[in-house]
Amino acid sequence: TEECASSSMLQTVSPSASLAAADPVVSRVMKMNPEMWFPMPQEGRHQECIQQTYDISKMPKASVIIPYLHEDLKMMKKFVGSLIGNTPESLLEEILFVDDANEYGYSHTRELTSLHPKVKVYRNPERVGLIRSKVVGTQHTTAPVIVFLEPHCLANRDWLQPLLAHIMTSHKAVAVPTIDLIPENDTDKYGYGPLDYGGLQWDLSFHWPGSPKNRDPYWHNPNPFPMPALSGGLLAMWRDWWEESGTYDNGMNEWGSEHLEMSLRIWRCGGSIAAVPCSRVGHMFRSKRPYVFHGEAALINLKRLAAVWLPDRLDRIAKRVPQVMNLSDAGDISERVALREKLGCQNLDWYIKNVYPELEAQP
Repeated sequence: TEECASSSMLQTVSPSASLAAADPVVSRVMKMNPEMWFPMPQEGRHQECIQQTYDISKMPKASVIIPYLHEDLKMMKKFVGSLIGNTPESLLEEILFVDDANEYGYSHTRELTSLHPKVKVYRNPERVGLIRSKVVGTQHTTAPVIVFLEPHCLANRDWLQPLLAHIMTSHKAVAVPTIDLIPENDTDKYGYGPLDYGGLQWDLSFHWPGSPKNRDPYWHNPNPFPMPALSGGLLAMWRDWWEESGTYDNGMNEWGSEHLEMSLRIWRCGGSIAAVPCSRVGHMFRSKRPYVFHGEAALINLKRLAAVWLPDRLDRIAKRVPQVMNLSDAGDISERVALREKLGCQNLDWYIKNVYPELEAQP
């Protein structure tokens, strides 16, 4: 996704524009609180998305959950402004930031909660990592729909309604926004990314194989299209399906592999995942993490993914990740195996045949 927008696609929005000349949505947000100024992206959505109307009176409310660790306050303020400005008030139950035990100077609790009444902060007593912080966030929110986002994002116009419209078609659907690019060196710019589907590889890494048109010549832009694998953690789903389907693997630490674990679990256990082109969320891809990340945690997560969801393919995975042949440090997976059995999940052959045949063709 880091290549999802070239510099020529990036559209500059001037922070120096006077309030009178600003976008009317930005002006409205700034009247609530000038601290919520954000750079409204120039229009780049598909014409059908712009013309689409929604009966929001029939749509469920959503809780937006955003874990954070060592994040830039200025970027977070802009993100809140974009959420308040570009989301119908009646659909937004709350914006919950989950403070993953940030030290002094990075907690930002007072600054965030003073932005808007819908903004809340829950602080973890100790660092638990991104995966568990998301689970904690769901436990401290109430809306029937949960939306996971990241603090270095920007919500584009009408970003939420298309996600809700899609999951209203099926209670076991997971909806993913199209991820656009915010350049790290100028976060007031915004580039519209291409529409690609996501997949996984035999080293259990994620990649972008190409356009949905390559898979389905009858696919019509901007209709939602299947995502065999999630690229990360930006998604919307019904709270009860989140819980029934097993939330995240609580044996995984920090972050890594949870998106692929969720992808295989949702697809193979009766659900579906789709990218929604009319929902656009900008994401800043960073050149380096602003916190310490422990590589051994990522390896354990990968081993848990392999042990629970690909146990009959360990030999094939081991050609690329030899460490998976030693699962002694993967921890107790009995709870996740029991979940797999309880949900009556399909095997990997079913996933390859029905969801992602490209996987079998990979060397």
